[in-house]
Amino acid sequence: MTRDIIARAFKDAGLAARGPELLATVRSSIRLIASRTESQLPLGAARIGGMPDLPGGTVWPAWRDGPLAFIAQLNLSDLASFETAKVLPSSGHLYFFYHAEQKTWGFDPNDRGSWHVFYAKPDAALARANPPKDLNRDGRFGAGVLEYRETLTLPPLESADIEALHLTEEQGDSYSDVYESLSETNDASPSRVLGHPNPIQGDMQTECALVTGGLFVGDASGYKDPRRAELQTGARDWRLLLQVDSEDAAGMMWGDGGSLYYWINQRDLAVHDFSRTWMILQCY
Repeated sequence: MTRDIIARAFKDAGLAARGPELLATVRSSIRLIASRTESQLPLGAARIGGMPDLPGGTVWPAWRDGPLAFIAQLNLSDLASFETAKVLPSSGHLYFFYHAEQKTWGFDPNDRGSWHVFYAKPDAALARANPPKDLNRDGRFGAGVLEYRETLTLPPLESADIEALHLTEEQGDSYSDVYESLSETNDASPSRVLGHPNPIQGDMQTECALVTGGLFVGDASGYKDPRRAELQTGARDWRLLLQVDSEDAAGMMWGDGGSLYYWINQRDLAVHDFSRTWMILQCY
């Protein structure tokens, strides 16, 4: 899928007048294609699931009721050749963890700490880490070795990026048709680094802006709060960092066939500060 194909799809859908604005919202993404492996991966190799290679002295992340599950390890040197990854460090590793029993979904400000993302510099001495003995069995996954494919992604209709364009109802319907048709032809795994997400339950940019501002968004209360208007102005600052699908290759299932979405504010991304990443689980 190319920008020319997307632009032509907008034109064919009667969106030629809004085409340049819509095309400006398109973002490159690096698809992660996971394959199950029983072999021991080389030290530092990227993976979904399995066991991480952690810098010496790293304490396995934990939250209130025990150790977190290891989700993914990205070797940033693998991604450095992709233009979209220029916003990330060019080398080193990114690590992702999440609650072993999936008890948090990211709609409560008090969920913070039930996932963990951190960066290790390229000079860090890595060692294969065995999970803590008290890690819940539901938080132990097989290893999926990764291949990469760069592609273009469109923002979903329910997103702050599209809402900012103030499309008419008819234009929104036409855009939704284009989004669905191009998504159907883009057949790679939903797991990805950067770009736009494959959402299941609606706008996550606004959710990130509200919940990190202290509002509970697990029901309508946060959206009715008078602070919403001010907090929502920062919704477009939130960028997808990593989406991890229910990956068969690693034996992962998020809710009922859902995905994990790790989000980062673009101000933090610009300075490579991954300490305030927010995570959302969505499922069917």
